[in-house]
Amino acid sequence: MKIKSASLLAVMLAYPFMSSFAEDSSNQTDTLPEVAISAEKSKESATGPIHKYKASQARTATKSETPINETAQSISVVTSELIRDQGAQTFADTLKFVAGVDAGQRGRRGLDDFSIRGFVQSDYVLRDGMRMFYDTAWVQSEPFGFERVEVMKGPASVLYGQTGPGGFANVVSKRPTDQPLATIGLSLGNYDQQQWTADFSDSLNKDGTLRYRLVALTSESDDKVDFVDRSRTYIAPSLTWDISDQTSITLLTSYQKSRYVPVRGLPAEGTVLFNRNGDIPLSRFVGVPGVDKYETEISLFGYEFSHIFNDTFTFRQNVRYNTFNVDGAFTDTTNGLTANKLNYQRRLNVRDLSSQMWTMDNQLAAHFNTLGVKHEMLVGADLLHYNMGRTFTNRTLTALNLYQPNYSAAVIGAPAVVANSTGSDMSRQYGVYLQDLIKFGDGWNLQLGIRHDETDLVQTRINNTRTKSDPSKTTGKAGLLYAFDNGWSPYISYSESFLPLTGNTFDGSPFKPEMGEQQEVGVKYESPDHKFGTTFALYDLKRQNVTTTDPSNTGFNIQTGEQRHKGFEFETTGQLTDQLNVVATYTYVDAEITKSTTNTLGKKPILVAKNMANVWARYDLNRWVQGLGFGAGARYIGEQAGDGQNSFEVPSYTLFDAGIFYNTASWRFALNGRNLANKQYIAGCASITQCYPGDPRMVMLTANYSFK
Repeated sequence: MKIKSASLLAVMLAYPFMSSFAEDSSNQTDTLPEVAISAEKSKESATGPIHKYKASQARTATKSETPINETAQSISVVTSELIRDQGAQTFADTLKFVAGVDAGQRGRRGLDDFSIRGFVQSDYVLRDGMRMFYDTAWVQSEPFGFERVEVMKGPASVLYGQTGPGGFANVVSKRPTDQPLATIGLSLGNYDQQQWTADFSDSLNKDGTLRYRLVALTSESDDKVDFVDRSRTYIAPSLTWDISDQTSITLLTSYQKSRYVPVRGLPAEGTVLFNRNGDIPLSRFVGVPGVDKYETEISLFGYEFSHIFNDTFTFRQNVRYNTFNVDGAFTDTTNGLTANKLNYQRRLNVRDLSSQMWTMDNQLAAHFNTLGVKHEMLVGADLLHYNMGRTFTNRTLTALNLYQPNYSAAVIGAPAVVANSTGSDMSRQYGVYLQDLIKFGDGWNLQLGIRHDETDLVQTRINNTRTKSDPSKTTGKAGLLYAFDNGWSPYISYSESFLPLTGNTFDGSPFKPEMGEQQEVGVKYESPDHKFGTTFALYDLKRQNVTTTDPSNTGFNIQTGEQRHKGFEFETTGQLTDQLNVVATYTYVDAEITKSTTNTLGKKPILVAKNMANVWARYDLNRWVQGLGFGAGARYIGEQAGDGQNSFEVPSYTLFDAGIFYNTASWRFALNGRNLANKQYIAGCASITQCYPGDPRMVMLTANYSFK
């Protein structure tokens, strides 16, 4: 096909879904109008920064540049501008205004805790579309390294293999920019918060085909909880080489070292329930000062390669190698409070973990038309190899009087290796998948996908036990959407997920993979200028093959458990006027354990709020003072079940946030505050012995300087 404009060709290479538009315009003598329109669309990249609240594309949903308004499943994007305006300091902070998501429901224990549609999905954090770790239970990601966060809601195994039923969060890394960038920053806040940042990007040659980026951060802080502090160092060099107009490779690397004291839970009696001794201060530390601490190291190295063969075929390959090490200890409870309701019975848990992971994803995309029907087909093959060595040690610890603590009196017992948890884990997953995005008529979008996985799981323990499972599974998805010319797009979809399990029943039969399936209907709207959008979604989501106690052999499990979550989500994001940007969400989740052999049958799962609502608005005051603006928001989390038996509830709470910003030619100043009223609250409870204090009032002043 002969192309008359280099600008149009560049746009086509960046956005394969526009190739049909280019074909229609190639027969016209004057292509200038088409070039102008294409240039407008090219302003938003699927991996680059978004200088607004509303994103129009999310590669996570389909592994392509399909617009969100043409994707028949719910997906939310937290843009770099929103992350900056809200002053996000943790990964959980970036997710707190996303419909269907409850982030940080276990307080500030130093980990990436979040749930999607009522299911805890903390183990399913992807980075640049690839699994970060097989077990993220010890990881906290650094938001300064994010370009955006994309939240996929509902089962998504067709494109990503083994995942939980609620969905996942995909972090898009900062990478080399087309324009030079040089910014340094300093942030100071209460609780001795200090943070230094640097972000540089530029070309390494005259024609700009070789570009680098260097992102770096160092931070430290104390906490409202006594004896708790944190520090982190993060560095992420990256390099992009446009080998030709058709071929490009980007190297993505990062290293993160963290040291933190985990904030553990307090008993319900004295926090959300009555205790005859009074309320327990939420600043109470339940561990051993100087002993409770974690040190983690995370390194990532990988590349993204793409080659465009012609107008029809494009090949992409993503490869990454991860390493993760953790060494530390935390204090946990054994049986909660003693009979006098004063003393907290404790145990010291020591962990030493070392893991490595290889991931690879090969994709061949084909764009073609047949009888007036447009196809964007994706054929893929991916693999995941994971190994972990683990040593778990427990030590007895004297009980702590939570009302009059004497930390110097703590007596720590001799180490006792936990034999059934010490050893090694190995996982291998191989998957092949096929997806076809079909456009026909004047607005119909049909999405079909199928995948087959083969998995090997081996757990070896020093007590001479070895469990092996090699399940295979085929999953599918289908969605139908109609895009009206006025921006409205109603849709319906079905999707599945699977999660392999190790272990076996009493008769030796291996467990089947845990399954998730979802039916979803909804409608999306996007304004003509792509600056404002709304999504309404109704879903029915089931988690099946859940292990539950075997009533005939209580030392074993059987797979008759099931959870069913039905819900409604509303999310609106974007620019309402030249001065006003908003994010507003509402979430309703009706969660129930529908099959179980225990007394949890018919109960609500823990850490699931039936109602959640958030709103954030930023108003620019440029009419009066150039560069001045402010933001304000509120977050509401409804009541939650406090334990599996639903014997008590965690009260609802509402928090208020705000920020004020000032920009000059080279400087940007921001003052952000979260939980401005300093509300004392419990974010969630796992049981009557463990409830997690929420964030106190946090204030941060940030100054960034950009070199010209």
